[in-house]
Amino acid sequence: IVAGQAQQLLRRTTHHAGWRYLDVGCGVGAAARQIAGATDLDVTGVDVDPKQIEASKAGAAHPNLHFIVMDATKLDFSDGEFDIVAASMATHHIPDWERVLSEMVRVLRNGGYLIYTDFVFPGWLAKSGQFLIPIMGFPSMPALESLAARKGLFKIHESRRLVRTDLIWTKKA
Repeated sequence: IVAGQAQQLLRRTTHHAGWRYLDVGCGVGAAARQIAGATDLDVTGVDVDPKQIEASKAGAAHPNLHFIVMDATKLDFSDGEFDIVAASMATHHIPDWERVLSEMVRVLRNGGYLIYTDFVFPGWLAKSGQFLIPIMGFPSMPALESLAARKGLFKIHESRRLVRTDLIWTKKA
């Protein structure tokens, strides 16, 4: 489901062969594998869990597909290194989800796309959740919109299903 959703959201962007795609919090790499197999993008998946990356590499057969163990709050990439940066159902696992999004924006080139899918909570629930379950992330739409505005992101797509939200932003040049 996550892989299909990632590909569906990618179709909402204008991308070109050879572009660099970063999948943050890639898990076992299903979305990254599907995107690498269906496009001419150079795809990199990162996850903090070495076992997830090991499983990702076991199923990786595409030459333009790479997996790396990496902390999403400290991405070890240069500023503007990727044309597309995506996270699908990852940030609710990370208490400092705003730092993750800031890092995603940092490694995204101007004019590139940030694709985001996760649970997005009403503001009151996000505040309560942070207090009650501090080991989880609780993104809210006001917090996402505030961060996007501060980072120079322009929203080009939004869809919601209950508490799950899909967003695509482009980074202003």
